[in-house]
Amino acid sequence: MRMLTRPLFFLGLFVVLSGCIVIPIGDLLKGPVLQEQVLVQGAGFFSQEKIAIIDVEGVITGEESGSVFTRQRDTVSETKARLNYVSQDPEVKAVVLRVSSPGGEVTACDVLHHEIARFKKKTGIPVVSFISGQGASGGYYLAVAGDTILANPTAIVGSIGVVLQHFDLSDLLGNIGVKVEPIKSSAGKDLNSPFRRMTGVEREVLQNLVNDMYERFVDVVTENRSELTREQVLAVADGRVLSGIEAAKAHLVDRVGYVADALEEAKQRANIQSATVVRYTRIPSSGANIYTESAVPQPSARQVHVSFPMDLTAGPKLLYLWRPLW
Repeated sequence: MRMLTRPLFFLGLFVVLSGCIVIPIGDLLKGPVLQEQVLVQGAGFFSQEKIAIIDVEGVITGEESGSVFTRQRDTVSETKARLNYVSQDPEVKAVVLRVSSPGGEVTACDVLHHEIARFKKKTGIPVVSFISGQGASGGYYLAVAGDTILANPTAIVGSIGVVLQHFDLSDLLGNIGVKVEPIKSSAGKDLNSPFRRMTGVEREVLQNLVNDMYERFVDVVTENRSELTREQVLAVADGRVLSGIEAAKAHLVDRVGYVADALEEAKQRANIQSATVVRYTRIPSSGANIYTESAVPQPSARQVHVSFPMDLTAGPKLLYLWRPLW
C-alpha cells in the first residue's frame, strides 16, 4: 500500500505545481436530470396507466438565464423535455397541461403551441389544458393547443393581444446634456431607439408588425376554438381579461373546474378507469400531491423586471403578455 501511495502523492503534487488541474465544468453545467414523481398512485400493479401533469409557469421565454454554476432553463426547452419524456413512456395515456402564466415572448409562445400540437398529432395522446392562476395572453395562446380547456373559477383568462414597449428618453438625456448621434446605414436602422423621438413612418412600421402578430393570435384562437367564429373572437380580443367564469360564458374555455376535474376529464378522454398521476421535476421533493407544481425555477417566473433600455444588447421584444406594471 505504501509503495502505491507514494507515486500517487508525487503525481498529485506535480499536477498542482504545474497548474494542470482539469475541472469537469461540463458536468457541473448539466444540472439535475428530469425524474418522474408519482402524485397519485393508481390501481395497476405490474403495469400502470398514467396521466402526466406538465406545468407551464410564469413568464414564457425562449432564453436561458443563470450563472456558470446555476442555470435556469427556458420555458420552451423545459416543456419540450417533458413532452419528450411523455412520448417515450407507453404507460402515459393523457396529459394535463397546467398553465399559470401571464404570457411572454411572442416566438416562445408560438413555438410551444406548435410543439404541443405536434405532440398530439405524433402520439395521439389527449391533452387537457387547465388554467390555474393565469392563462392570459401567451398563456392562453398556449392553452388553446389542448383538446379542451378548463379554468379555475377565479383564474385570469384572455388578454388576447400584443404589446411592444417603447421608451422615449430623449427629453431626459437632453436635460442632462447628453446627445446620441448614431452612425447608421439607413434611416430605419435604429428603429424603436429610446434616444430620439419616433417618427410617424416608424410608428406605422412597428404598428404593422404588432398587427401581424395580433392577427396570428386571432387566427390561432379561431382555429382551435370551434365554438367561436372569427368575429366572436375579435369581439373579445381587445386585450381584456376575464375571470374563469366569464371566460366559460364567452367560450374562451370549455368549463370551470379544478385540477381534479381536469384529471377526470383526461381519464375520460383516455378511456381509463384508474390512473397514476405523475409529473416530471428536476428538484426532488416529498409529500407531493396534485397541487404540487413543477418546482423548476423559471427565468423571471414570478416577476417582470422593467429595465430601461440602456442595455443595448437587449433589443425590443414583441410580447403576448398581460402584466400591467409599466
